[in-house]
Amino acid sequence: MIEQQYYTREKKGIFSSTPGYDTIAKSSGLEDEFIKDTIHSLCFYAAPAFLAGEKDLSKYPKVLFYANAGDGKIIIGQSVFAGKDYTLKRNRYFTHCYVVPENERKLYIENPEKVIYASGFVENYDMEKGTSIESLREIKVERTYDVFNSIEDLFLAASIDKNTFINMIKACFDAAAFNKKIYIVVSYNKNMDKVIKGILKYLYRSLPFAVRGKVGFTTYVKQPEIKEFINIEFLLEGSIKRLTQDVKAGYVFDMADNNFYLEGIDEGHHVFIDFVMNNIENERALNEFFIQADNDCSREKFTIDMYDNILCPSSQSEEVKKSPICMKENEQVEHKHNLVYFLKKLFSNKD
Repeated sequence: MIEQQYYTREKKGIFSSTPGYDTIAKSSGLEDEFIKDTIHSLCFYAAPAFLAGEKDLSKYPKVLFYANAGDGKIIIGQSVFAGKDYTLKRNRYFTHCYVVPENERKLYIENPEKVIYASGFVENYDMEKGTSIESLREIKVERTYDVFNSIEDLFLAASIDKNTFINMIKACFDAAAFNKKIYIVVSYNKNMDKVIKGILKYLYRSLPFAVRGKVGFTTYVKQPEIKEFINIEFLLEGSIKRLTQDVKAGYVFDMADNNFYLEGIDEGHHVFIDFVMNNIENERALNEFFIQADNDCSREKFTIDMYDNILCPSSQSEEVKKSPICMKENEQVEHKHNLVYFLKKLFSNKD
């Protein structure tokens, strides 16, 4: 079952008897310690400065976030600017979280669009209804924002090119391996949410399951944030005033100003990247490969070279070839004739 939690500023909450931000309602299957130790840190929102005083709540960006907690649970949440609190004087935000249990995790990892287009979030709650809310059998999916029929359509709308997208894929591997942050800056306009979710749809489609299951995202932050379980952060143009040491520890894709900071990113050519881009519109083919790769690649699942090796052992660098891990992988691949046949089919049938 999918558990739920609501969080906002109120007179009191479940864990606090004094006014302030707290969980105000939850389903019975959520442990108190998990809420306080993990979920609360993901419940945050800061409105864009240029919207100060704006009363039309629809103009404020909504935040969709996705986090893989260390115990196997997945958190999918939405935070929104919710206007005045109970005092009618102070502004507040409202967060609604879904918590996917470990035994349902695979479904969301293998189908990231269930995360990216998750819906059914509430944006307010009457505490007179009590502090207990129901568990759900499933999370609703709303495809209204799924408007790009091809990656070329996305590139045009997002003002990015193939090479930039490839660097985003590479950055995600570093995010999974080294907890790097990825800052993607977009223009503020009516199509912003569609573009952001389009980038996420194609980006997560390109990633092996192990990487998908490690890299979290949030679709809006006011300024760069260091949050546990969150790697990809979308910001509005002008949000990164300067490259601080924290920002320089990650990667910056500023599409609004066509400005990039990619110090240390992998500049090599990879068979795996070619394979992904050749099959980017064939989600079934990619997932079938990722399932096979997940079984074959016992370790180093956050390294692109390992996926190069599975696709084409001869493509390895000398350094990778000589590593004990890779030598073991080579022995396994040599005996997997069914995988070689399968990959030939994928390269020759890109429908």
